[in-house]
Amino acid sequence: MPTTNINYVRHTILCAVDPNQPASTTVNHFSGTEGWTTIQYKDFNGDYEPHDHLNADRTPGTYQARNYDNTVRTPAPYQRHDVNNDPVEI
Repeated sequence: MPTTNINYVRHTILCAVDPNQPASTTVNHFSGTEGWTTIQYKDFNGDYEPHDHLNADRTPGTYQARNYDNTVRTPAPYQRHDVNNDPVEI
């Protein structure tokens, strides 16, 4: 199984292991439809705390696709393309 950042360890400026490691969870992601098998990686979002423009805590919102003029749009389904940018029919 391919791994990415599983062995990451934060170090201090003096190259010593930092006792304050970032919070993380190990994720096993199956990407068979993308041509891979199972990828294992660490998700370091455990310490993420969203803030607004005034630096006040806020609840993260869900993703919303938008047009160039910031109006809400419905995302189109994913379409794979070949090297000539022609749609690939599966």
